[in-house]
Amino acid sequence: MRYLHYTIILLIGLTLLACTHQETEKPLRVGFNTWPGYEFIYLAEVKGFYEKQGVEVKLVELGALGDVRRAFERGQIDIMASTMVEVLIAAENTGREIKLIAATDTSNGSDMLLAKTSIKSLKELKNRRIGMEGATVDIVVASEALQRAQLTFQDVTLITQPQDELVEKFKAGKIDALQTYPPYSVSLLKSGLYHKLFDTSQAPGLIVDTLSVDAEVLKNRRSEIRKFLHAFFEASEYHKAQPKESNAIMGKRERLSGEEFAEAIGGMTIISKNQQKPYLIEKGLGGKALTSVAKALHSTGWLKNEPQIETFFDPNITDLTQ
Repeated sequence: MRYLHYTIILLIGLTLLACTHQETEKPLRVGFNTWPGYEFIYLAEVKGFYEKQGVEVKLVELGALGDVRRAFERGQIDIMASTMVEVLIAAENTGREIKLIAATDTSNGSDMLLAKTSIKSLKELKNRRIGMEGATVDIVVASEALQRAQLTFQDVTLITQPQDELVEKFKAGKIDALQTYPPYSVSLLKSGLYHKLFDTSQAPGLIVDTLSVDAEVLKNRRSEIRKFLHAFFEASEYHKAQPKESNAIMGKRERLSGEEFAEAIGGMTIISKNQQKPYLIEKGLGGKALTSVAKALHSTGWLKNEPQIETFFDPNITDLTQ
């Protein structure tokens, strides 16, 4: 019986060890939607940079920012590529502590409010139908645009649906204006039927795109996350060195030509590895941008409570990019 007792203990120990080993070997699941600034996630896979870093990554490609946020909230992805809007809403919805681990880009014209050419100014949007994705960065950009004409969301009719559905409604004349971004905006503008009423080049620094994780994931998988980020930034550097090849690879996934993708990514400022620190500290650009977005979401009712901004920043975060 003693030997049986020891055998059972040994088997239990081996089972626990196997489970622990299996847990640590799960790939990092990275969720992202169609947005040029996130495409370095894909480029890193194509060029083998994850393998080079020795980290297993599973790309989870989703249709809209809202889908990415919901997948993160449900624990279906580990790393969320999103704007600060999704980070703040996910934190409130789940009660979990979320940490920013990188800033990918700032929108410098890529997020835009388009309208039919018959609508000449922002003021003419009063009592019109505006399409936008709900609970996403569209809220912040559209709110900023309307403020320029001394309008609020109460002055318009909001239609909130996924971007694919909104584009079809826009083309069918069922909405008058659309808050959108590449690659959708590329073909819409090329048609000549629509024009820009506002874009983020008129509000520098308003929108910062980020990578974020649950604080527990960061604590338990810090080494893997560091390797993932090194591969991500290597892809960004590769794009600088080989823009034509990189634009063709990333553009194909977004159903754009290399030239169209180059134009789309030209509407944003890519944040390099060496430029990360100000975006990852509360007293820097990151804290300032997060505070601004939080105020906009709270004032429009998309956030019930004002968040504690400092909780989104890890004081040791810069070691991930070193």
